[in-house]
Amino acid sequence: MNENVIWMDFNNVEPQHEQQMQKDFMVENEAIKTQLTTRIEDVLLHLLPSGKIRHGKFLIGDVHGNPGESMKVELTGEKTGVWYDHATGQGGDILDLWAASRGMNTHADFPRVIDEIRGWLGKPSTLPLVSKPNLREPPMDDLGPPTGKWDYLDQNGNLLVCVYRYDPPGRKKQFRPWDVRNRVWKSPVDNRPLYNLPGIVRSSDVVLVEGEKAAQALINIGITATTSMHGSNAPVEKTDWSSLAGKQVTIWPDKDKAGWDYAEAVARAVRSTGTRTVSIITPPEDKPSTWDAADAVAEGMDIRAFLMSAKQQDIPSNNCRFRLREWTFDRYKGPPPERRWLVDGVLPLGVPGMVAATGGAGKSMLLMDLAAKVALSGDGFTMPLEALGGPVMPVAGVAVMFTAEDDEDEVHRRTAKIVFAEPDPNRLIILPMPNVGGSRPLMAMSREGPIFTEEFHDIREELLNIPDLRLVIFDPLQSFAGGDVNSDPAAGSMFFSGMSRIAAETGATTLVTHHFRKGGKKPLLTAAEAREAIRGTTALVDGGRWSYSIWEVEHDEGRKICKKLGQHYERESVFRGAVVKSNWPVDKTVRLYVRDLSTGLLIDRTTDLLTTVDEPSELLEQLAEQIAKTASNGQPFTKTGGNGVYERRSELSGDLSCLGKHKLSVLIDALLESGRLVQCVAQGSSLKKWLDVPGGDFALGVGQFQVGSGVETGDSQCQF
Repeated sequence: MNENVIWMDFNNVEPQHEQQMQKDFMVENEAIKTQLTTRIEDVLLHLLPSGKIRHGKFLIGDVHGNPGESMKVELTGEKTGVWYDHATGQGGDILDLWAASRGMNTHADFPRVIDEIRGWLGKPSTLPLVSKPNLREPPMDDLGPPTGKWDYLDQNGNLLVCVYRYDPPGRKKQFRPWDVRNRVWKSPVDNRPLYNLPGIVRSSDVVLVEGEKAAQALINIGITATTSMHGSNAPVEKTDWSSLAGKQVTIWPDKDKAGWDYAEAVARAVRSTGTRTVSIITPPEDKPSTWDAADAVAEGMDIRAFLMSAKQQDIPSNNCRFRLREWTFDRYKGPPPERRWLVDGVLPLGVPGMVAATGGAGKSMLLMDLAAKVALSGDGFTMPLEALGGPVMPVAGVAVMFTAEDDEDEVHRRTAKIVFAEPDPNRLIILPMPNVGGSRPLMAMSREGPIFTEEFHDIREELLNIPDLRLVIFDPLQSFAGGDVNSDPAAGSMFFSGMSRIAAETGATTLVTHHFRKGGKKPLLTAAEAREAIRGTTALVDGGRWSYSIWEVEHDEGRKICKKLGQHYERESVFRGAVVKSNWPVDKTVRLYVRDLSTGLLIDRTTDLLTTVDEPSELLEQLAEQIAKTASNGQPFTKTGGNGVYERRSELSGDLSCLGKHKLSVLIDALLESGRLVQCVAQGSSLKKWLDVPGGDFALGVGQFQVGSGVETGDSQCQF
């Protein structure tokens, strides 16, 4: 509390009046809260004018008023005024919201909050007159008096932020920025100003150092210097480097590895602004590891002579992130690199993708099972492992899963059921976000649009430090998006650009889980329908390079399948799954999954159902009937190619749509050898390829292709 403000102390009130005063205080506050809730829409539009009302709720991006829908406020009922931000986990009542939107809180600033609300309601202030506080100084806190202070100004010399250094006894030094205008301890989320902006504007040569102390030491001897707020501890993406455009910039790093890494990161950021030159100087070899520019000044070094003579590494000042001449066709000569797989033929390595499913399908456990199998593969583990309809490649690697909905205990219970062999602990990392403070949005909505958060860069750095990373899972997408990816195409594209960056930089497959949209009662029958059912804009499916869908089988069909397998049927226990989007040729066979009732895990039973239940004669009969039907409808199949039975297997019904390419080929060969199918040739062609049954229209040479069927038109003749 500011020492210049005198609040009433109930400890000094006479005993007979204290209880009554506290009671009156609480009664008035409840009355104010009631007045706010009765005018809830006016209050919210006053506090957060960018918000919108939909389905009886007030929607906004956050308490700061940014556009979006991650924060919701109740408008009716007993919970009127209650709010919750799904991106940050914050929430409270209408008084808490008023305080948070004004940079205050109801614990430390309650009298100020109530007084501001009274003013909005047209009531007189109840606070005592106070002397005007010094807005440039922060209140004293538990760190004691500051041991250093540096002012960040705008280009016109107006004070923006004061950075204080504290050296509390027995503890590490700490730096805290004080927002002068809003009088709160916080750093700007992005676009943090550089130190000494007025000096930068007036100079053509700038020395960029690590830390305000070093910068000020150079400034004191007449050298234009600057630094970023928080120095090497801040991501370079958070700093506004634009004031260095057109300047000659010399970066003077601290003499340690962290200092050099910071200098290289800054150089890449600075050169993208359009500087004239950028260079990094090498500190003298005979200096200690902590030596910096402030030490050089204190030693009486001739700084200008040192800057002229020091060894320098020049950084090309090219604000283009690529050079076209480096990407001529010479790069693409010779044999192309072989595609690498995480799951052979199904899921490529090093791509961003999505697994979407209906509610209750168990996609989280399915991917946890995939992560465990990736961790188990390789390093002498010889048992074949399969996932998502294909074999997991036997290559040693690390799998990382971020789960936002399950806590540590639930993860423990799930892994105990599904992980059948213990992997190297260092190869399987599962982070339950509820145990580390809740989900961390990797993307947020700003006034300029979607941006990556500091949490994204933190997680990215953690992943980059893991060798042999092969799989990263974020479960579910909505908990990590931090924006309305379902209705905002820009947000969906931005999120997957982040996933693509992680995949490209780590070489790992990066997957997110997602939901189907809420639709009617019509069941999903094909993979194409399952793709269309994925919740959100097309940017979500288009943004990823691979998508897998899982959808429930109708109850009657599910009962029949379980009966054939000799398993008890329960609702939400039989599903189909398939790759519904891929930028490369992959196995898109529709698989049949049945839940293991003891573990809850979906098990691929496609092969089991075909080999242990149906007699070959039954399959042959079904396939012959369906091939005859398509021919009679003017849409005949071919054995292979674009109109091949396997390529058009989504048109097959029942278990036939689940058959693999090899199985279908075997059945067709059997039908041809037995004479139950024949291949016909169209007029003007010498190739026998159209399939029909003996006596069918195409077999008799009178078949007509249906207009718009996608197959070539013309009459046909049968050749034996």
